[in-house]
Amino acid sequence: MAVDQDFGNLQVGKGVTISGVFHVPGEAFVDGRAEGQLTAETINVTPNGVVTGNAVANHVKVAGLMEKSITAKTSLLVESTGTVKGTIAYADLEIRKGGELEGSIVILDGKS
Repeated sequence: MAVDQDFGNLQVGKGVTISGVFHVPGEAFVDGRAEGQLTAETINVTPNGVVTGNAVANHVKVAGLMEKSITAKTSLLVESTGTVKGTIAYADLEIRKGGELEGSIVILDGKS
């Protein structure tokens, strides 16, 4: 059965590596490796997932690794297995026990 959606999603499976510029109107689910520029409504990085490059989304959830430049316009959640390194900007932050955040950090005013 087909489901009508007004947006598209991206899924990067375990063991898969993609590289380039990606504009995802829905969710980018990364269980493999994504390199380059990633813009999405939501970015979800699993414990196996790695995102390296410039990432921008309203909502970012990290259980794996994100590094370089990360902007979470609304919320950034770092799970207990998650690591975020680099230039980090967020409006709201939650870090679970064991999660790591390292780098240059900017708090957005929520209107950005």
